Amino acid sequence: MKWIKVRLDGAGGVALPEAQLKTVYASGMDFEPDERRLRILPDGVVELAVAQCPYMLHAKLSLPLYGNIWVMAHNKGQGYTGDFVDFVTEAIRTYVFEAQERSVNIVLSPATKAHLDAALEFEHRANRGHDTGENRLYALSHAIYAAEGALFEAAQAKAFASPRSDLRLGCNFFRYSSPNSQYAKYFKQAFDFATLPFYAGRTVPEKDKYTYGYIDSALEFLEANKITPKGHPIWFGHAGVNPKWLYGQSFDDLKQSAREIARHHVETYRGRVDVWDAMNEAHDWANCFELSQDQLVELTRVCCDTLRESNDRATSIVNICLPFAEYVAGRFTCYGSLPEHLRSPQAYLKALLDAGVDFDAVGIQLYFPARDMVAVARMLDVFKQLGKPIHITEMGVNGGIRAKPGSTGGGQAWVSQQLGQSEGVWHGGWNERTQADWLEQFYTLAASRPEIQALTWWDFVEPSFSGNGAFLYEDENPREMFFRLLALKERIIKK
Repeated sequence: MKWIKVRLDGAGGVALPEAQLKTVYASGMDFEPDERRLRILPDGVVELAVAQCPYMLHAKLSLPLYGNIWVMAHNKGQGYTGDFVDFVTEAIRTYVFEAQERSVNIVLSPATKAHLDAALEFEHRANRGHDTGENRLYALSHAIYAAEGALFEAAQAKAFASPRSDLRLGCNFFRYSSPNSQYAKYFKQAFDFATLPFYAGRTVPEKDKYTYGYIDSALEFLEANKITPKGHPIWFGHAGVNPKWLYGQSFDDLKQSAREIARHHVETYRGRVDVWDAMNEAHDWANCFELSQDQLVELTRVCCDTLRESNDRATSIVNICLPFAEYVAGRFTCYGSLPEHLRSPQAYLKALLDAGVDFDAVGIQLYFPARDMVAVARMLDVFKQLGKPIHITEMGVNGGIRAKPGSTGGGQAWVSQQLGQSEGVWHGGWNERTQADWLEQFYTLAASRPEIQALTWWDFVEPSFSGNGAFLYEDENPREMFFRLLALKERIIKK
């Protein structure tokens, strides 16, 4: 480990606000975070402990024209080895590099070309001493827009030229009431893949007593409309979804309970539900039973093996959240113990592979990713290297003012929750239009990547987990992104 200095100047050439300075952390080139250890020096320079070399840097900044977002600096993909980084200057270089690299084989749209030209001009003016701090922030904002635009336009060219017949488009299917509802009408227009709720608190409220009333009703509709169902999840260590009878058990008893639940779910619906999230968020984030990291790996093995034994034709998915793992840098968990070193989703999945755990696909959640699309693409590159197909199992961005039901907003409790870790402002502010724009950009990017085999939004109707993030309002009127998805399907899905 060594200490480096990071300069983050804002308008007027003075240091950015302390709240933004405190977000800085280092990671390896694979986004694996170092635990954040920093101090702010009297001149506003951040002194930061770095454990990996080469390293990249991340800071959550408020940028003019863009919003509040995690920004990366990676030295043109090579990383840093030195002891000092001028973060904003290096971030401009990073995103200009990304824009230029991703536009080699395409003609940029006027909008994207304009952003790239603006980034270079504002950087030039800053270097000549004209409003240096402010112009560097404008240059960075334009550079991120340019990099995203180049990525999106290259993905469009690829995805539109080769529509996919193997890409499933889905959503959770948690509030179905009848085949005559607007919910049912709109769902079958948009999707061929549906996630059904198998949370133990709903399906096994008492030991050995299984209740599948909603599942049976929902399956009848899905099967009639040729929509592939997925069971979610076989196991999830979140305090809000587990029945009381599971608590207080020894680890051996807990494994046996998991084995029995998995077997009953899978055998009951064998041939009807053949895709399953075998394990959900078992990487030190949702760990209400306070298991060790080795025990979480072993419990994942139990669920995956039992799924395979109960239905050898089923697809098993290991689902993770917070793929950038900012919680590792900040030492946050949602429920459970706080190990000496938190395990990121990537490290957890590598541990499964090292242990020989048998599963078919990696599931990635992508809520409110306060990351630009280029960072998202680079993160997907990292997970692709695991050698498994990828399902985007849950995602959501909001269509208006952020309002999580029952939340007062802000404070340490909110920061430690999943959405508080990833929440940000994209392209000037969330509304129906930016929500639809985000969906179009990400779905196009995903369609251009053959390793991504399924895209599942969360939720279909309000209230939604991501807060104003569903396709339908409470009255079941559709948001703009519903129609954007229907139009995009015509270009990315082979008929």
